[in-house]
Amino acid sequence: MSEHDRPTLCIVGAGGFLAWHVRLHAWAHGFDVRGCSTRRDSLETISAAIAGADLVVHLAACNRPAEGQTPDDAAAATQAAGSITAQAIEQAAARGHAPKAVSIAGTTQEGTAYASAKRLAGEAIMQAAGNAGIPATQWLLPNLFGEHGTPRHNMVTSTFIEALLDGETPQVHGDNPITLLAARHAAELLLAPLTSSVEPGTHAVASTHLRHTTVPELLRHLQDIHQGYQSTGALPDTADPFINELCAAYLSHAVPRRHAVDLVQHSDERGSFVETVRAGGQGQVSFSTTVPGITRGNHLHLRKIERFVVLKGEANIEMRKHGSEERILVHVSGDAPKAVDMLCGWTHNITNVGSDTLYTQFWINEPFDPADPDTFYQEV
Repeated sequence: MSEHDRPTLCIVGAGGFLAWHVRLHAWAHGFDVRGCSTRRDSLETISAAIAGADLVVHLAACNRPAEGQTPDDAAAATQAAGSITAQAIEQAAARGHAPKAVSIAGTTQEGTAYASAKRLAGEAIMQAAGNAGIPATQWLLPNLFGEHGTPRHNMVTSTFIEALLDGETPQVHGDNPITLLAARHAAELLLAPLTSSVEPGTHAVASTHLRHTTVPELLRHLQDIHQGYQSTGALPDTADPFINELCAAYLSHAVPRRHAVDLVQHSDERGSFVETVRAGGQGQVSFSTTVPGITRGNHLHLRKIERFVVLKGEANIEMRKHGSEERILVHVSGDAPKAVDMLCGWTHNITNVGSDTLYTQFWINEPFDPADPDTFYQEV
């Protein structure tokens, strides 16, 4: 696909948690992505940004009051954001540059000022799109979780993870039910007008993507992941997609704190033995040799969890968060084995910086499928 043939996507409210996932998945689909903010940009700027776009994704909202604000203030900001997007659509359409489709992140919440504001914001955008003859789709999203969630910001999964990493034991009172959706699935739903056939209108999320659980059960899953990873670097059985998604979320918080896991080396007169991966379920182990000065990789995964272990030689392993200059650089040596886990949505590579051949073992949580490789080229 040439640059001129790439579909254009405009995200309104492009700076948040869900926006990062939408940007990542849009990039993986080969879309040209631009973003704007209802808080920082003028109506004229937003109207120009969405003009002629193949898809506008409205994410702008204020789901938590800023310091000095009340919940009603946050709700008013959420409703105002929807009004601004609606006006921008009307303005672009009046000038003959209407976007081709609109996608809206709604909520399943009820009975709060925020939920009411989200509903009114969605209605305003749907009406503006309808008046302009633009197909609009709204997804009613439950509690989201995933890589790089913000703890203590209406995101219980990330809050639990950060507490565990801080050495705390989260206190849970009652057996409250909770419905969860991985942000990676929410991103694909919001992109559906460009990637699949979806009828305009308001939709609930299909049950196949949802996980109905309880808050105590969620905490137990995270405690199990945390205990195994912090004690021996063990990874859970990721055959269950929900556990895979929880593990990916956990690693996105854990790896930036602790870049590598020290592995225990057992040595005697015969040589040495190191356990490199302990994980439940299936996976694929591979082995490579790399000559000095050569770099392997420069790609990212959306869902796969991958581990590098240098068995012999010297290497630099580098990761970079998609859409960012945030980087992690780890120097590793076969003389002091370490396990380095790649993060979903982070492009990564490994370079032989020694003078001898580099021997590296790779573990990935699912066997390679050429029809669905989940591997996207991007320079670190």
